[in-house]
Amino acid sequence: MATSSITTVEQAARPKIGSLAPWLSRMVMGPPVIIMTLIAFRCISDPIHALAATGVTLNTPEAMTDMRVVGGLALTIALVIATSIPSPRRLRSGHLTVIALMGLVLAVRLFGFAHDGTTLAMGDQKVKFTGEIVFLTLNTLGFMLQTYLHGRNEAKL
Repeated sequence: MATSSITTVEQAARPKIGSLAPWLSRMVMGPPVIIMTLIAFRCISDPIHALAATGVTLNTPEAMTDMRVVGGLALTIALVIATSIPSPRRLRSGHLTVIALMGLVLAVRLFGFAHDGTTLAMGDQKVKFTGEIVFLTLNTLGFMLQTYLHGRNEAKL
C-alpha cells in the first residue's frame, strides 16, 4: 500500500518488466513465424523456383514433391510457434521451439561449411547466418526472462 501519492504516481509512470516481458517475447517470436511461413509457401507453391537462386534444380516430379514436403515441415514449425504466441502459458515453449530450430539450423550450416566448402562470403550465407544468430540470441533472452518471471510468480504463491 502506498503511503503517499508521489510513490503511487512514480510506480504508475514506471512500467514493470513483468508487464512488458510477454509482449517482448511475442515480438521476438513473430519474425521466425513469418519467415517460416514464407519459406513454406514458397516451397509448396513453387518448388522449382524456391531453390533456383541457390543454383539447385529439381528435375523430377519426385524431387518437386519432396520439396513441397519441406514446405510442409516449415509450415508445421511456423504453426507450433504461432500457437504459442497468444498463450501466456506457452511463451516459454515457443521460445524453446525457436531456440531448438535456430540452434539446429546453425549446427547444420556449420557442418555444411566444414564438409561442403561453403563460406560466409558465398551467396547470402552471411545474411542467413546473422539472422539465425540474432533469432537464437533474442529467443534465448526471452526464454530466460520468461523463466525468471515464472519463478517469481511461483514464489508469490
